[in-house]
Amino acid sequence: MDMRHDNSLRSNPVYQARIAEEETKLRWLITRQPRSRELSYYLIFLLTANERYASAIEECRRVLDTYPGDVIAHMWSELIHLRWRRSLRRLLSSRHFDRDRRRHRITRHAG
Repeated sequence: MDMRHDNSLRSNPVYQARIAEEETKLRWLITRQPRSRELSYYLIFLLTANERYASAIEECRRVLDTYPGDVIAHMWSELIHLRWRRSLRRLLSSRHFDRDRRRHRITRHAG
């Protein structure tokens, strides 16, 4: 999927409402079936796919509190940490690039 298309989906209010609805349903199902790790895995996936890394990490911790040896929750936790760091680096580097570009533009037009 093209990155621009991906970002336009996330900024779409209808898409956001649908994701919020899915999250609400999953959380409700998890309260009804607290031992269902599959529902938790799906919630972790949903949160991660929508770049809600802090919430996804919290869900991983909840699973790992109940099932300390859960390999899938450990895997998701590691993947989320890797993606989160990468997206933070990309965000910080793009801010740095934009700031430098603006500074260069100002000095170029000042004289």
